[in-house]
Amino acid sequence: MVGNGMAGVTQQLDTGILVEKINHSSGKSEWKIMPADYDYSRELARASFADMLHDSERNRLYRVGLQAAIKKVKARGDKVRVLDIGTGTGLLSMMAAAEGGIESIVACEEFRPMAECASKIIEVNGFKDDIKLVRKRSTELTVGPGCDMEQRANILVTEVFDTELIGEGAIGTYNHANQELLTQDRIVVPGRARMFAQVVSSDLASNWNRLRDIDLSNGDGKKIKFGGRYSIDNLVLHDIQLSQMNLSEFTPLSEPIQVFDFDLACKKSPIPCHDQTKKEFTAVNAGTATAVFMWWDCYTDPEETVLLSCAPFWDHKEGQEQSWRDHWMQAVYFPNTEIKINKGEKIELTSNHDEYSLWFDVNKINQDCIKPREMCHLPMSRTRLFEVNNVESNNKYIQALREKICDKVKNILCLGDQTILGLLAAGVCTNAQITIVQENRIMRDILHQISEENDLKERVTIVGDLDDLVTDGNPYEAVISDVFFNGSVLSWHNLVFWYHVNQLKQDGRISDNCITLPGCMSVWMVPVHYQHLWKIRAPLHNIEGFDMTHFDHIIDKASTTCDENVEPQPLWEYPCTALAQPTKLLTLSLTDTPVPEHPITYTGAIEIGPSQLDLNGLALWTTWDLTPELIINTGPCSEIKTGEQITWCKGHKQGVHFFKEHKAASRVKYNVTFQPQEGDFKFEFSNTD
Repeated sequence: MVGNGMAGVTQQLDTGILVEKINHSSGKSEWKIMPADYDYSRELARASFADMLHDSERNRLYRVGLQAAIKKVKARGDKVRVLDIGTGTGLLSMMAAAEGGIESIVACEEFRPMAECASKIIEVNGFKDDIKLVRKRSTELTVGPGCDMEQRANILVTEVFDTELIGEGAIGTYNHANQELLTQDRIVVPGRARMFAQVVSSDLASNWNRLRDIDLSNGDGKKIKFGGRYSIDNLVLHDIQLSQMNLSEFTPLSEPIQVFDFDLACKKSPIPCHDQTKKEFTAVNAGTATAVFMWWDCYTDPEETVLLSCAPFWDHKEGQEQSWRDHWMQAVYFPNTEIKINKGEKIELTSNHDEYSLWFDVNKINQDCIKPREMCHLPMSRTRLFEVNNVESNNKYIQALREKICDKVKNILCLGDQTILGLLAAGVCTNAQITIVQENRIMRDILHQISEENDLKERVTIVGDLDDLVTDGNPYEAVISDVFFNGSVLSWHNLVFWYHVNQLKQDGRISDNCITLPGCMSVWMVPVHYQHLWKIRAPLHNIEGFDMTHFDHIIDKASTTCDENVEPQPLWEYPCTALAQPTKLLTLSLTDTPVPEHPITYTGAIEIGPSQLDLNGLALWTTWDLTPELIINTGPCSEIKTGEQITWCKGHKQGVHFFKEHKAASRVKYNVTFQPQEGDFKFEFSNTD
């Protein structure tokens, strides 16, 4: 299985292209014929340029910095020669051209679909003769008479940053440009970037990093223990909207600390490809150093008076009113060892970077560094680990196992990926044999190891595939799953569990009266007003006075070609307000109902009361019933109230639909078709006055 809905592999045919996609009825990859321009459209639709261009603060501050740089070069009597690396839509080059009196502007863009777009936008805005567009990466540019650049540039303007600042190869880009493409008296926009880190204590953040012991809640103190040694690899980036964390969800152990200072103009030397800093601080609170928060800022003007900051609200000059952006967020990193710290203690924060990555560690001053224990890296995402650590969900499974399965059956089958539910069942149902199907070899090895460490190995069997199940005439009496499968993109794609159960019944490997957990799945929807998230799919129209309608047109066409009507997003990071009460669109029984042979359509409408907020989208999620009272919810984690902001579960992504027309609608009509051959749903929505 692959970890997303599309493997990204294609083959060219005369009638179009073959695209490898996941069939959610089997969880396996298969080939489908798509239009000939599908690859082109997919590249454009996934490029996320619109999100960046909707960042009005970024656009404004880059322009102010560029204007200051041009003014400074002119003031010293030099001709202005601008190089724009990774021009995208050509916006920064057009900003330079609009200033007038520029000798040359060279804009390079290696991503061909976007280079073609930039060419058209530059022409539409009247700068075709002022900007030379070169369809290359900057490290391939040539300098000299008749070359890509007639002369070296004395101003570089570029945006090659990501959440980690350096993850897109910024170090190599700047080092090469400063050495090969720019003059000695160059001005770089932005010219300086600073990186900040803050050490925190946070149980919530720790759930993104380490597998936590599970209390089996039987009054005897019995647990499934993991010893704190099963974690995600520290180099796995966890970028999030830190400003959406509540201050109650972490305790600062340090103030924000500047850990790196990048001279992007390389005036003294190239930017190091490997660097380390050690910063001493006095702990401002007591707690366990579980995480390090990171963000950066940069100065866009030569005098370093114009600051563009990616800090979370508690360290941002604008506080909660800061500009929203999704292309640059913040990131969470995890120390090698979680040390306990007392308020007032002297602590050392060690920060490292190579050419593309960052990592951090925390130790006490004047004490021997604690040798980190040998860790086992979990083959799962941090979001998935968060849900595996979800105490509330685990307790519901424990209670359901005791009520419906324990003492009633002798052999239990556990299906799913990246799950420890089978071990949990072994710990609860002490008289049963547990068989776990786990396709990932690394995860199988980890499950073997944990079962041995918890004295469960005599009752636990782990196999790699459904085909490996051998019942010897003794079919399984219970099938359980926490309904997570690697090929699933949206929560309802985990219905592959239903298909597996149906097939196993047909094969006689589970009994006809087999107990199934969960027993049914429901799909829910609520109309919402997204505060900012709508911008990632909204047209630009006009940016800083430049006509961007051509970009809007090709992105809309590309998205129509290859984007689904509902996409996954972790909505806890993206505030939205409920405009109506949630509606259950459909329910499917997973216990006694076979998978239908033909599509089933569900239609209806949701009434929306008067509101000052426009309807700009929908949020969708699933619930999975273990019993009528014990329900796993992949959507809101508290009651939805009309007119109030929704609180979403952090261990799941929800489904998001955006309306192209934002308006104060009174009704949402829906038409949802279950497609059994695909194991998926086709969604159609309309908003009416």
